[in-house]
Amino acid sequence: MLISVVTPTLNGIRYLPDCIESVQSQKSSNVEVEHIIVDGGSTDRSVEFARSRGCTVMVGEDDGIFDAINKGSFSSNGVLLGFLGADDILLPGALDAVAVHHQRNDRRWLSGGGRWLDGDGRPRGDIAAPPTWITVPMLASLGWNCISHPATYVHRDLFEELGGFDKRYRYFGDYDFVLRALAREPFCRVNRKLFGTRRHGANASMQQTPIHWGETREIMQRYGPSSPSKRLLYRYRLKAWANAASPGWFLHKRIDRFRS
Repeated sequence: MLISVVTPTLNGIRYLPDCIESVQSQKSSNVEVEHIIVDGGSTDRSVEFARSRGCTVMVGEDDGIFDAINKGSFSSNGVLLGFLGADDILLPGALDAVAVHHQRNDRRWLSGGGRWLDGDGRPRGDIAAPPTWITVPMLASLGWNCISHPATYVHRDLFEELGGFDKRYRYFGDYDFVLRALAREPFCRVNRKLFGTRRHGANASMQQTPIHWGETREIMQRYGPSSPSKRLLYRYRLKAWANAASPGWFLHKRIDRFRS
């Protein structure tokens, strides 16, 4: 099975070598890998390095991260599409597990768990794979995306049906995308850690700005229940599950919040 992994970059050379190595190491008797780097104009040798490692590199201006991911995805050749940040890595055997689950289950998208890492790659807690009982109103009420997009793989037919990511979103296009996918059909749960994500303080998802809050409100209003009490109930049900299923992640999250 050919799996395409799309990585948007902009001056990401600090972590990009680890990202590329982790993707290339996924090749096995069951998996071929196409790694597409979509670069927005790096000046730090990211493009040259990616080309030297045999990646498919697309260079040019884009209208944000999700526009870049769309460009790479619509140009890819894989049966399944995955999305990985330049500062993220795939854990050993991740794509083998994805391929096996896809072959055994009649689902057009899959999602698993992950691992938080600090800027130097040290573990900071594991993130459980999302529960299959999650619903669109429930996920929208949470206010953040617990179906991690680096652990999510989508059949290219479904990706095209959904029209890819909505590039109007600057930060939460992944949140909107999985809600639309979930509204279309259920996913296959891969009960293992598939990726590692570095929390180095400069992550776009860690910023708190009016744009972030505005996008969150829009998503909650579009996909969530109209009843405030039901929204609150759904939110705390999912929060309770996330904290109980991922205790190390929960602990480190609270420690980091206390320090900040």
